[in-house]
Amino acid sequence: MELHTPRLLLRPYREADLAAVHRFASDRRLTEYVEWGPNTLQDSREFLASCLAEEQQAPRLAFTFAVTTDDDGERADGGQAGEPFGSVGLTLNGSGSGSGTAGSAGEVGYVLAADRWGRGYATEAAAAVVGFGFGTLGLNRITATCRPANAASSRVLEKTGMVLEARLPAHKLIRGRWEDSLLYAISPS
Repeated sequence: MELHTPRLLLRPYREADLAAVHRFASDRRLTEYVEWGPNTLQDSREFLASCLAEEQQAPRLAFTFAVTTDDDGERADGGQAGEPFGSVGLTLNGSGSGSGTAGSAGEVGYVLAADRWGRGYATEAAAAVVGFGFGTLGLNRITATCRPANAASSRVLEKTGMVLEARLPAHKLIRGRWEDSLLYAISPS
């Protein structure tokens, strides 16, 4: 399954994506506000294997997409056009009408290579996944969290239409410290 936006192709991961995934997932700048990483090569292999395995689940409980573009040429980070430069996902966390999706809730997460920050790609990818969650999966609520110091991520979530609902104290263990999270949410309009 693929999702298309004006500038992005969100597609399933492939085994051949390992080098590209490791390129962004091993960057310390990307992992400052998340509980994983920076990835070792083995971490990146395990992430990729989990993405491939989730595609085989029935019913699907998670949808993780490689964030790519169709632009030509070599990227500033050394990658090639069409290779992933980020990841966006939707994890289901509730059950509704028995289908495993309809009426459920989900949580969105995303990460992009630092050389792609500030271009609106995170907002575009997150909005596409939110649309997929409501339109295709029939979810009734989608949430996301970010750390209070991550102002850029807060802006991304607000641009997708999410509203700040709460500050969750000591919510995530990040490099040995319990960090607060901001909880954002949206329901279908």
